[in-house]
Amino acid sequence: MSALERIGDLLRAAHLDSALTSPEAIRSIVSERRRATGISSDDAYADLAARSSAEFGKLREQIAVPETWLFRYPSSFEVLRAQFMRQSRRPIRALSVACATGAEPFSIAATAMAAGIHPDDIQILAIDPNPDALQRAHSGDLGRMAARGEIPDWAQQYVEVLPNNARVAPAVRACVELREGSAPAALLDLERGSFDAVFCRNLAIYLSDAGRKVIGERLEALLHPEGILYLGHAERPALFGLDDQFQSASSGQPGAFAFARRTTAATETTSNTKSNSDRWNDRSNAPLQRPNPARPLGTTVPSPTAATSTTNRTSGELATTAAEQAATPSPESPHSKLFLSARAAADGGDLRRAAEIADRIHSTGDRSLALMELLGAVHLGLGDSTRAESALRQVVYMDPQNVEALLHLAILAERRGDEALAQRYRLRAAKGTS
Repeated sequence: MSALERIGDLLRAAHLDSALTSPEAIRSIVSERRRATGISSDDAYADLAARSSAEFGKLREQIAVPETWLFRYPSSFEVLRAQFMRQSRRPIRALSVACATGAEPFSIAATAMAAGIHPDDIQILAIDPNPDALQRAHSGDLGRMAARGEIPDWAQQYVEVLPNNARVAPAVRACVELREGSAPAALLDLERGSFDAVFCRNLAIYLSDAGRKVIGERLEALLHPEGILYLGHAERPALFGLDDQFQSASSGQPGAFAFARRTTAATETTSNTKSNSDRWNDRSNAPLQRPNPARPLGTTVPSPTAATSTTNRTSGELATTAAEQAATPSPESPHSKLFLSARAAADGGDLRRAAEIADRIHSTGDRSLALMELLGAVHLGLGDSTRAESALRQVVYMDPQNVEALLHLAILAERRGDEALAQRYRLRAAKGTS
């Protein structure tokens, strides 16, 4: 067995997806880590990765890229603040899985303080396998890219944004316990039903099916019966094997990606009617959806020309979600109002109506990235694989680094038995290149 195959086995044992851990996918990453550690051969590096949990954590982080910043997905923190304001239990407890440099758990703590909870009653546990990331979190200096969007007005007193740094207040840091470890092993000894909020965002998209199921079972066990599970933009409870246990808890906040356990009544009434958020964002059949740190599928770029103008910006500057930028074409577009109608129909769960309107726009010659993304998502939801694939191919033509579109294309190729094409799509997605 080659050294790269040995390293791949280690990564798969940590539940990373096989498409991201093949020798071809990890070759450049291993070379980078070898240079960083001064090791001359892949075999010697494989030995180091096997015996050093710290180095393995750094390697793993290169696969599962730790994209994080303060108050990422702002709507989720609005939901969290409302949750904490109405919650009578004390202390409040929250869990942040794969916390990276701490922006997420610090945002949770600041949200709790803004909700009027005394710092002594705030307990946030943050877990990550990379000791270097945790050391940076301990310092409270998160770097320039930790403040990529607007800090909510109610949280600004807890965060100092400087030209080249973002620093959280000592009182916020004091509410957070930073612990080295990786899921699911780091979750096994935690108290069942003890967390009011569990954040596990943009981790499952890197994991194998088995890994997602194991972690999902543990997250469900750790969440308080009235708690809320917060996921990433490309994730849903079904991705963790929690198909029927959870429903949207976004409370009218688009882009919150928040989920609460279904009540018996809710289970009966929603068996045939999904929530708007579930209908629009459900990706339960997708075994892997690695996010594009620049822009997830569903976030609109007005046109190919507008999309091209972003190529010289950093991924951090481009990092937004559909919740942060409304999916609308330019106000000057003659189809703007019609497009909004199509998007509203999709958000309302009327996918057939959305497809009808979007197809009408398409028939006029409109081939904007926004429209093709909408067509791809709607036809996926309707089960029309042929039309979905056609639209997604055009998305990738205009935006070669649209990782979510690449992975949906991989899924569609697999469904028709074209494993070679599916693997090529997955490798492109894993590398984040065209």
